[in-house]
Amino acid sequence: MERIEIYTSKKKSLLLLFGSLAFVALGIWLVMEADNLTGWRARNPLFTRAIGIASILFFGLGIFVSIKRLLKSEIALIIDPIGLNVNPKKSTSEFIKWEEIIGFEEIKIQSTRILIIRVMNPEYWLEQETNMIRKKMMQFNINNYESPFNIAASGLNINSTELKNTLNKYFEKYKNEAQQRI
Repeated sequence: MERIEIYTSKKKSLLLLFGSLAFVALGIWLVMEADNLTGWRARNPLFTRAIGIASILFFGLGIFVSIKRLLKSEIALIIDPIGLNVNPKKSTSEFIKWEEIIGFEEIKIQSTRILIIRVMNPEYWLEQETNMIRKKMMQFNINNYESPFNIAASGLNINSTELKNTLNKYFEKYKNEAQQRI
């Protein structure tokens, strides 16, 4: 089997762009019409403006991210005979060899299916990470899911079932080959 590179989905980035544009427009409307919107729960125009500004800022970031992904697809996952790299552009420490993987488990949060990558020594991966934000996220994952790594196919150009099947196929083939070499 050859190396597989999985990229971010342009279609999902386009949906993110349209949704973000709608919420930025709603935020602008809330800021401009705050004085006229006293008939709903928030009778204070300052609160309405704060919601509008928060919407503009948060979903403005969504516009930036979606345009960036539309212009250039980012590689999100590399699967090859040696192992897999969960964040090839963001972290060099996240290349996991097949012999270090115990298996994959699927969980569902709301309607999003997430694959947990079970590794032999989760604490080792946490120690290798230098980015403090990523380290905190990995610690959260270890505390809640007993693994520092997870993959959600929601932003990728592959569906969750296909991703799980591909990972399991590579895992079965190359985990056995690695054990035979030892």
